[in-house]
Amino acid sequence: MAAPWSALFSAIPWSDVIAHAPTVAKGARKLWQKVGKHHADETEAPAAPATTDPDSRFGAIDARLAELEARQQDSAELLAAQNAELVRAAEALRRRVQILGGGLLLLAVAFVASLLR
Repeated sequence: MAAPWSALFSAIPWSDVIAHAPTVAKGARKLWQKVGKHHADETEAPAAPATTDPDSRFGAIDARLAELEARQQDSAELLAAQNAELVRAAEALRRRVQILGGGLLLLAVAFVASLLR
């Protein structure tokens, strides 16, 4: 059975979400600008020459390949930044779990000690 929505939303660390919102918005804006710029370049680019000259065709292919490589590099950099942020968040969560586990252990020891008295 699915968990209630209120339980799911209460499990979300909203303070972290709010704290990282400007970074996410900045990254989204940067991505949107790159995508918009590339889309505008594609729509304004002249059609490939209809010549059968191999040198001009190879030149056009080389230019297109360079453009695709630049896009791939941009995507890889964005993905690397997102992965680094994900690793930092996972590390922070791991530390929190360790602290909570230690606190739980101390409470368990205190509870057992109080039962034995």
